[in-house]
Amino acid sequence: MSRKHVVRRRWMWLIASIVATTLLVIVFNRVDWARAWQEVRRVQFRWLALAVAFNLSIIALWAKQWSVFLPHNKKVGYGRMFETVALMAMVSNAVPYLIGQASGVLLLARRGKVGHAVALSVLALDQLAEGLAKLSVLLVVALLIPIPPWLRQAIVVLVSVVLTLLVALLWFAHRHREPVQPLDTAKVSLSRRMLHFGSRWAHHLEALRSVKVFGAGLGLALLMKGAEATAIFAVQQSFGIDLPLWSVLLVLISVSIVTMVGIVPGNLGVYEATVFFVYRYVGATPEQALGLALIQHVCYLIPLAGTGYLFVLAQNFRRGKDQSLGGTRLAEDA
Repeated sequence: MSRKHVVRRRWMWLIASIVATTLLVIVFNRVDWARAWQEVRRVQFRWLALAVAFNLSIIALWAKQWSVFLPHNKKVGYGRMFETVALMAMVSNAVPYLIGQASGVLLLARRGKVGHAVALSVLALDQLAEGLAKLSVLLVVALLIPIPPWLRQAIVVLVSVVLTLLVALLWFAHRHREPVQPLDTAKVSLSRRMLHFGSRWAHHLEALRSVKVFGAGLGLALLMKGAEATAIFAVQQSFGIDLPLWSVLLVLISVSIVTMVGIVPGNLGVYEATVFFVYRYVGATPEQALGLALIQHVCYLIPLAGTGYLFVLAQNFRRGKDQSLGGTRLAEDA
């Protein structure tokens, strides 16, 4: 890793830390901590367990979606895909979001043995389905409830980004219907190899050439949003606070938009501040809003970051066990 890259990463982490700290200070200064602690102590843990379970189902649905978006001639076992998505979710909640997505491409390419062009096409389809799912939720929110002014401005940005991505991916998918012939990379220039890689990536966007296949992937994206919304509702119920039902959708879409391009690991501070201000907007007290924000993020991070961590622990345990057995055999042979 070059010194320039290391310096850039350090600056990124510094900026992220400042952003997170600033947002948390803004939120915490408005709260009576004694009352906030009383609110948290009253939570009903059965509802929190339900919230964690629904957030965990997001990984299961995500793994199925990635399987659906694979080209028809590429197969990855569901267990391996679940592990890949869980590890990507863990990394995404430990480093800035884009690095986490890049890790997902590498994991699928190597562990799934499908190649980088296929893995990148799956990620592109994932992001498109995610964007369309967010637009669907946003449409429901806009039709049913009054939305804050800042969210109206975010609607314009989200619509522009998603429609641009949709048009671009459709063009690439239909422009490169035919399979791409292998290329002798040793005899061509770097620019030619990059064009060849881009053609293979576009050809693997075959889910966009089938309404049925992409519709299935989009349906799974909507189910993931439904699972996340149900988890938010469960956290609200755990506090026993009387809030309008539509507040669940407002929290969901606000968090989805604000965390689209996360530079803060785990969206720490950004997530809490967003949820806090939304709950204040719908009438919760500062203490209730803070408690809801903190507990909701914890219930999200436990399955989304913790599942991948369990896979890492299991792999290290197996590796240590194999080394121990190997040492025992050597001793016996001696």
